Parts: sequence; C-alpha cells; structure tokens
Amino acid sequence: MHVRGSSVCWEREREREEMSNIGMKMGVIEAGRFMRMSPEQQARHLVGMGVVLTLTTSILILCTATRAPTHCTRGVFLWPCIAIGLFFMVVFILGLCGAKNNNEGLFFCHLLGVFIAILALIGFIIFGYVAIGPGIDLSDVKAREYNLDDYKSGWLRARVDDAAYWATTSACLRGDRGAGCKAMTKLVRDPHSGLFVPDGGRRHVDMSPIQSGCCKPPSSCGFTYVNGTTWTPTPAAATNNVDCSRWSNDQQKLCFQCDSCKAGFLDHTRKAWSSAAFFPIFCLIAAILSCCSGLKYGGVLHE
Repeated sequence: MHVRGSSVCWEREREREEMSNIGMKMGVIEAGRFMRMSPEQQARHLVGMGVVLTLTTSILILCTATRAPTHCTRGVFLWPCIAIGLFFMVVFILGLCGAKNNNEGLFFCHLLGVFIAILALIGFIIFGYVAIGPGIDLSDVKAREYNLDDYKSGWLRARVDDAAYWATTSACLRGDRGAGCKAMTKLVRDPHSGLFVPDGGRRHVDMSPIQSGCCKPPSSCGFTYVNGTTWTPTPAAATNNVDCSRWSNDQQKLCFQCDSCKAGFLDHTRKAWSSAAFFPIFCLIAAILSCCSGLKYGGVLHE
C-alpha cells in the first residue's frame, strides 16, 4: 500500500511538472509570436489587450458588489459598484467597436469613458474609507464586545447617531433571521475574559459583531443569563454603562438602541469593506493601464 501510494504521488507530481512545462512553452511561443509582429501589429495587439482589460475590470467591479458592505447599509456601497461595473461594460463595447472598425470617434469615446470611470473608482474608494473610518482590530480576540467610543470618526459613525437613520437601520437588523438574534446559541461565560461567548462545545463558535452588540446586554452589566436572549437584571450590580438601562427582554427591543449595537454594526461594515476594498483598488490599476495603452497606441487606428 505504501509503495502504491508513493507511485500515485509521483505520477501526480509528474503531471504537474508537465502542465507547468506546457504553460511555459505556450508563454514562450506567444512572446515569440508577438516579437515577430510588425510595430503596427504590436500596437493593435496592445490596444486590443487594453480594451479587453476594461471587460475584466467590469466583471471584477460587479463581483465586488457581492462582497461589499450591503447588510442594512441602504445600498451606499452596492449601487456604486453596480453602476461603475455597468459603465465599464458600455466602455468596453465602445472600445471593441472602435478598435475592430478603426473608428476614431468610438475609440475616443472609449478612452473618455475609461477616464471618467477611473475618476469614479477613485471617488468610490475614497468614499469607502471615509465612510468606514478608523476602528480597532479585534480579529485576534476570541471573546469580544464592542464599544462605540472606539469609532471616533467616519461618515457612517456620524449617521448612526442620527435617530431617524438608526431607527431604519435597527429595524433592518431586527429583521435579519439568518445572522440576527434568532440565530443565537447558548451562551457561557468565558473563564479568561469574563465575557459571555457561544457554547460551541469542543468546536470554536463566534458571535457576529451584530449579535454581540445587539442581541445581549454588555457583560459589564452583570445580568444573569437565562436562555436565548433572556436575561435577568441584577439590581446590586454597579456599572456606569448606559446600555444596561436600554436592555429589554422584549424581542423587538433587546439592545437595538444600545451603543454596543451601533458599534457592532460599524465593525461588521468595516470588516466587509476591508475584504472587498482590494477589488476596486485592483480595478483602478487595471483601468489606468487600459487608458495608458489606448493613449499610447491608439494612434494606430488613424492609419
């Protein structure tokens, strides 16, 4: 059995080497073919690659919409992604038609569209970081609770202080059945931090920032845990945390008016943006390369 397993591993390793060699050979062949082209053909090839790059950018931007912070953010991140992605698609069609038919007017519109899209991408990226603002990194902390004072700036930070905005946002959070309070598991007190954490037995289970901030009172309140989202206040517990008085066992209230809930929402949105921000930044670089390619080699269409 050992010899047979070693033979299979050796065969797989040989297949990987063969595929790698094939890929390298194809790359060398394509590079040689490009070098044998005339300068005009090389220019047309690079123009075509720049146009195709706008299609790739369009697809990546639309994919960003699936990873952007969309949870109860009213589409402030989602719709710009979709709009910019569709605009890039239109720009690609203009560039394709212009390059294929040697149409200077269409290709000029393509370059103008790429330039406008670059400005839109820069604005969107800046807005994303300004909206989220700085926060604290709790990714390495197993047991965690969220404090609104840790989020001192950012457009979204100012919005959660607006009563009308938070009323709509908290209603959206209450209606989240998949990752909201209805999905809460049994809690136990963590012996190291003293905070309440999900009882996952031997497997590690985390609460989402929204569950931690909105579905239970802060551990500093000293409430007695009963089950689910039911807690018994302890009159003797001394704390300066105003969220303790905002907690309610009413399933429609819980801690959705607490500062900890606002902090959990901000942290959830910040994490979603952090994982999605790479895509628009990469697309910005690709769009700049596409624009430079068109500006440098687009003159071949005039000939």
